[in-house]
Amino acid sequence: MKYRKIIIFFLIIILLGILSVYYDRITGNFVSDVNNKYEKELAFVIRIIDGDTISVNLNNSVETIRFLGINTPEKGKPYYSEAKDYLKEIENKSIEVLRDFEDVDKYDRKLRYVFYENRLVNAEILEQGLATSFMIKGLNYENKLKTAEDFAKNNEKGLWDRSSDRCSECIKLAELNSEEEFFIIENNCDFNCDLEGWEVKDDANHFFKLNDLNAGSEERYDSKTSIWNNDGDRFFMRDNEGKLVVFYEY
Repeated sequence: MKYRKIIIFFLIIILLGILSVYYDRITGNFVSDVNNKYEKELAFVIRIIDGDTISVNLNNSVETIRFLGINTPEKGKPYYSEAKDYLKEIENKSIEVLRDFEDVDKYDRKLRYVFYENRLVNAEILEQGLATSFMIKGLNYENKLKTAEDFAKNNEKGLWDRSSDRCSECIKLAELNSEEEFFIIENNCDFNCDLEGWEVKDDANHFFKLNDLNAGSEERYDSKTSIWNNDGDRFFMRDNEGKLVVFYEY
């Protein structure tokens, strides 16, 4: 009986220890390690480079800031100018930037959340449909970015605006094979489709130009390099005006 009481006592101590570690998670008051480790820094916006990249003065040094968790269209693509113009509000203004677990990208640009007047600009761009989310899994603001993108998607804003081309109703994605790096599209229309200017892209910025597709036929597109991530990616098909035809994610 004595040993049993001792065992119970130590079990209670262990449980209390576990509870103290996970209490904030259980009660919903948990703050991620990112917030504990990093703080917002004051920066001054020198120039808007594009819809997701700016040049700033940060700690008396000129740095390039790449907005975390978003992708805006490349130059020459629909909504490129709109995304860039959206950032004009913060040009020559003071902002705050905050890093997450990754500091810089392969181009040595600092990956940051950007705050202006306590507004998370990364999320605002998504909400306007001027960007799509990019590699947000595990980010501190993942839920906020996803919610912003879902708003644009559900309201068909910007990049989520659906195509009105008559072929948009019957051009479908038949298969996407991420391991063998190919996708197949099919034409379910009873008429031929002119797909000049139509494009497919992945979650990053790899593009495929589409060929015309006869009624009832299909075509396979093979990647020349590794494009489709095996652990998850997204497929966007757009018409010649940049309007969305097919969206698929896995």
